[in-house]
Amino acid sequence: MAFSPPLTDFLSGQAAPIPIQTPSTVPELAQLLKECRERKVLPLGQGSKWGWAPRLEAVDLILSTRGLRRLIDHAAADLTATVEAGMTLAELQAILAERGQWWPVDPLYPDWATVGGIVATADTGSLRWRYGGIGDLLLGITWVRADGEVAKAGGRVVKNVAGYNLTRLFAGSLGSLGILTQATLRLYPLPAAQATLVATGSLPDLEALARQVLRAPVSPVGVDLWLKAEGPQLCLHFHGSERVIAQQMTQVQQLAPAGLSWQEARPEAPPLPSRRAGMVLAKFGCLPSQSLATLEQFQSLFPDAQVQLHRGCGLGRAWISQPEVGSLLQLQRHLKSVGGFLLLLEAPAALKTALAHDFGPTATLMRKLKQQFDPAAIFSPSLI
Repeated sequence: MAFSPPLTDFLSGQAAPIPIQTPSTVPELAQLLKECRERKVLPLGQGSKWGWAPRLEAVDLILSTRGLRRLIDHAAADLTATVEAGMTLAELQAILAERGQWWPVDPLYPDWATVGGIVATADTGSLRWRYGGIGDLLLGITWVRADGEVAKAGGRVVKNVAGYNLTRLFAGSLGSLGILTQATLRLYPLPAAQATLVATGSLPDLEALARQVLRAPVSPVGVDLWLKAEGPQLCLHFHGSERVIAQQMTQVQQLAPAGLSWQEARPEAPPLPSRRAGMVLAKFGCLPSQSLATLEQFQSLFPDAQVQLHRGCGLGRAWISQPEVGSLLQLQRHLKSVGGFLLLLEAPAALKTALAHDFGPTATLMRKLKQQFDPAAIFSPSLI
């Protein structure tokens, strides 16, 4: 069974091989965990984001959910689907498209991403402005606990208010609380048409336009400010009928200051920087009102970086080539001073150690949750 190139490269570089198990049923997975006792286990799908934890300690066993890839239920009338965690996003979207539906997420590395991996990393991009984050699109889960017992939370309907909302705890948990085996997802109708409008100009003008768009009677599904080699850009993503999209794109251009250049791009996600030696991938956040100041910090400290900022929520990604520790620390201090954060997702271990992620006031709560769900710290051994 194929795994992502980053995981394959990591495994090939180990002095001692790390065993990989790929169970094809939940009982088989549960039995493996019962036999593991206190061995350190790294849960993953295909491993495209295996290294996103702040710091990953040595593991004894890798448990992949790629063998769990069935469609359990598709309640098209209710706009929900229950699938096993090892199903890839591409497989899921192809099944849903047959009924005119989709799961509106746009994670990194979509060709490799599994449903379980997307939930574990809470990874979605531009679409979160319209459709919400992963926690908003997750209705119920089934997982296997550290003792091998199967547990469930949530349900299969959108309006489910019974009990604690444990499903959100697993969104972004990086496999540290248990191994997700099934997820019930909130779906949406496929849009009749899609389009992306790209404006190029000065960063202050583009940020001012983004602010106006967010207040105007238009409904983009994504509002992204980019720093690219060719200059700053504002990318506006639209879903709907072709007529409505055309009207809204005209309205946006009427709001814009003079001097911006425009083009309509393909609706597919823009090409992202490739993984290569020395390239660091960072996730950051800031108050939306601090978007301009934050992007100007990137321009000053890392002139060659490619940066994507979701203007509506203040979350973003940055691809930085061979950054110096001092510059990263300066950026981290700036973001923290404006209520934000900086987290290195893909970076050498030395850089991750130098920029120890500050979980802030949530750290104590996260450790208590880890103690409750995984008292022996079997899963994804890391800082938390």
